[in-house]
Amino acid sequence: MIATTPETSLRLRVLTRLGFWGAVIGGLLLPWGIMLAVEVVVHQVPFARAWRSFTLHLFAPGYNFFLIGLLTAAPFVVLAVLILLHLGAAPVQDPLIARRRTLGLAGAGLGMLVLAGWTHLEVLLHPDAQGALAYLYLPVILLASMPIGYGLGRAIARILLPRPPA
Repeated sequence: MIATTPETSLRLRVLTRLGFWGAVIGGLLLPWGIMLAVEVVVHQVPFARAWRSFTLHLFAPGYNFFLIGLLTAAPFVVLAVLILLHLGAAPVQDPLIARRRTLGLAGAGLGMLVLAGWTHLEVLLHPDAQGALAYLYLPVILLASMPIGYGLGRAIARILLPRPPA
């Protein structure tokens, strides 16, 4: 068994808090950042005008960018609570467990981030009359991808972090 130090416990607490707030804030800001980036980079709109247009459409009927942000953020809030409960309850006596859980949660978060980013880019780059339906299905798809990403992360952790011989 690996000896634990106060530094290990402090690092785990800091990692848990960073993961929690990163998931909550990142999930909320992800669609808005992608919307602004597409306006500036793809449509070549100056940032000031893109920001003004974004703020005007934040609560506008037919656009409601705020609702899109909330729909995307909901699965990330679930991930944040999972981070809080799963990493916060990790035994400090065995850092290997905490590291494996961290990689599992990172796999879940990364998979959700890639899937949400790709969906938002596709909807914005290829506008369609039914494209907005993707925003309604996105939370369900993200929640369904969470255990898959977690399992892949834990499998990678098992390969990269083998248990030391007794």
